[in-house]
Amino acid sequence: MDSTDKTALLNFTTRWIEQFKYAPQSEDLHAIPSPCILKTEKLTVYWQPFLLEPPRNLTIIEQVIGIKLHPSTHIFYGTQYAGNMTAKFNDTNLVLIQAWNDDDFSNLEQNLIAHLSQQKRLKRIPTIFIASTDDSTKIISINNLTGEVVKEDLITGELTTLTNDLISFFNQITIFR
Repeated sequence: MDSTDKTALLNFTTRWIEQFKYAPQSEDLHAIPSPCILKTEKLTVYWQPFLLEPPRNLTIIEQVIGIKLHPSTHIFYGTQYAGNMTAKFNDTNLVLIQAWNDDDFSNLEQNLIAHLSQQKRLKRIPTIFIASTDDSTKIISINNLTGEVVKEDLITGELTTLTNDLISFFNQITIFR
């Protein structure tokens, strides 16, 4: 496996997609336009990841917040549009956050700006969220200072390191539907 964050993301996405006979399906994404949509049947949309060429980046967030974001965060969100993907890290169920279309990417940028602004106000280490968990007070994030993937407690700000980088994270999470 190539040792880049982009390859690790694309390899995980491919493994995740392969668990479906045809393609992942969603009722939540029905009627929301996206280049990911393969077909729509009744209230269900079937989708596949859509590779962004050229890749997108999060430089607007850097300009608004006034910090340089870790390169892996640009890759995580700028490589593809896709539906959110479920996974497991050890005993923790995750939903990897992905942008579905251009509007969703803009909403994601606004949410990341709000998240980083709150962290700045609370004098916390800046993080970029990449997944939700079953516990609404904990998220999975990239530590912007180190590139480590961490479990972040939204109440206390405590960061627990899960892996040293995004590549290791993708190599350790398992498919979970």
